[in-house]
Amino acid sequence: MLETVGSLTQEGCQMNPKRILLVTLFVLTVIASASNGYAMPLFADTSKRAVFLSPIEEWRSTWNLEEYVSLLESAGYQVDVLMNGNVSISFLKSGLSDYDIIILRTDSFYYEGFSYFCTGEPVTDSASETFAQEISNREIHVGACIGFSAEFIRLNYLENSLRPGLVFVIDGYSAELSSPFISAGASVYVGYYDAYPLGWGRIDALSIKWLSYLAKGNSVKEATPLLYNYLTGGHGDTASWPTIFWYGNGTYKI
Repeated sequence: MLETVGSLTQEGCQMNPKRILLVTLFVLTVIASASNGYAMPLFADTSKRAVFLSPIEEWRSTWNLEEYVSLLESAGYQVDVLMNGNVSISFLKSGLSDYDIIILRTDSFYYEGFSYFCTGEPVTDSASETFAQEISNREIHVGACIGFSAEFIRLNYLENSLRPGLVFVIDGYSAELSSPFISAGASVYVGYYDAYPLGWGRIDALSIKWLSYLAKGNSVKEATPLLYNYLTGGHGDTASWPTIFWYGNGTYKI
């Protein structure tokens, strides 16, 4: 019995190092695979991105841009700021799909029954030729700026091509853009019903105040009446302010 045990013990002593090595390598492989399999999606799921677009910054500079960025960062977002020529037709055709929050601060014009929203694409002598097909489709029009229409968003952003987040267009008459953005996957669209000048910082102050309510944890539909309570409390019921509206999922929080 002792000899049998001794024989088994000796075999065990000879085999254990090999078995231990194999088991160790197997375990390490499993751990590494699990790490690679779960770490990257986890990072992607928790990375929140926002973009602030101001294609007209050269002639309508943003009042208190730092506050826009600070509010979004305080809510946990990585913020990209693109201005003037960086807000190009090329970027707008696909770049919006990278973001949970899209803020577009722009100007617009009306042409033959369609609203066009200014990009930072430079107006050149060859622009009409470059965008001939898009102009024919009423996606783009070349005027004081090169503007895009709701049709541009509809054709370039198909269903579920956008992240389920917030689109905030700071411009009058922006309601036309609400339907294509929601159809493309945005959770909620916020804009203004009334044309209002971007100069003097008044519209920026209004927009920043509204965003501040979201940054404090309020939903879109909670933030909107809070904004108007603030306005009427400080300026009275007769004060003239542009009308902010939302369309889509009003319970959305940033």
